[in-house]
Amino acid sequence: MNQPTQLGRYQIVRVLGRGAMGEVYEGLDPRLDRSVAIKVISTACDADPELHASYSARFIREAQAVARLNHPHIVGLYDFGEENGAAYMVMELVRGEELAAYFDMTQDFHLEFTLEDAVRMTCELLDALGYAHRNGVIHRDIKPANVMLSHDLRVKLTDFGVAHMAALNAAVQDADGAEMVGTPSFMSPEQITGQTVGPQSDIFAVGIILYQFLTNERPFRGAGMFAVQQKILHEQPVPPTLLNPLLGPAFDRVIMRALAKRPEQRYPGADAFRDDLLRALDGDAAARPDATSPPPPPSPWRPLDTVTPRSPGDVVRHAQDDADATRVQRAAHDDADATRLAPSTRR
Repeated sequence: MNQPTQLGRYQIVRVLGRGAMGEVYEGLDPRLDRSVAIKVISTACDADPELHASYSARFIREAQAVARLNHPHIVGLYDFGEENGAAYMVMELVRGEELAAYFDMTQDFHLEFTLEDAVRMTCELLDALGYAHRNGVIHRDIKPANVMLSHDLRVKLTDFGVAHMAALNAAVQDADGAEMVGTPSFMSPEQITGQTVGPQSDIFAVGIILYQFLTNERPFRGAGMFAVQQKILHEQPVPPTLLNPLLGPAFDRVIMRALAKRPEQRYPGADAFRDDLLRALDGDAAARPDATSPPPPPSPWRPLDTVTPRSPGDVVRHAQDDADATRVQRAAHDDADATRLAPSTRR
């Protein structure tokens, strides 16, 4: 697809990202003098009518889902249109970095945060999901690549391309009801087995992200996606405190409930997950030996064992020196990543 110079009234500034489903550009709305992100459905699939119909349906579904939602931690939709046969969405431009870059040590990640920040960001993600669920939208593809962090460490949830919306015509939903929808290593057991997906599937995926925050490892690892999915279905993850002894035992209880195999055994909603996580953080803080004295300024908390620390206290290390060798490779960015916005500070 040749890069357009203008779509509707929006001027194209530069490419932010490309995926199989489409391209994302930084644009300018001259009427409001506002920078925007413009997602355009790819024309590369025009020769395949079935593929084009699938992409178009997902594109429209994403626009419908985001249009329902007005929340500070969900990327906003400003406009939807068509230009020369190409559909496009005009969305909020998030300047920052993907959470995926934090977990992927091959990428340059510029932001630093504490354990308290990590818990707060997880809670912001849960706030966004709780709001979406109350409005009949289930994301179904929660993963670090779909979570943007602004430069002030605020979460923006993106990419609703495979979202399930309760009020849509049942025939539209049934079209993918029997398929595995999402990213394999972040799927819940019911997604893997093709069962009905509800809010607890999103909660399961947030549990995986939280586990990575706490331990710098995925809870389910294996040699290939099939092995990972078998572990998701049949094995319990290692409790986070065994990999990061600096954590309090309350974090184990939160993680194990979020990652329960059966949906009814997980948290009943995102709000309950958030509240329990905050209690775990409060309990962990209360258990510190110096809890009665004023706490020192927080140091950057980034449990990446291959990052050279600025001082011994800056980086939380876990016991396995070769943990990265066993980390599951991230799923290919073949679809939903089109909504990811390239970080403005990325070299």
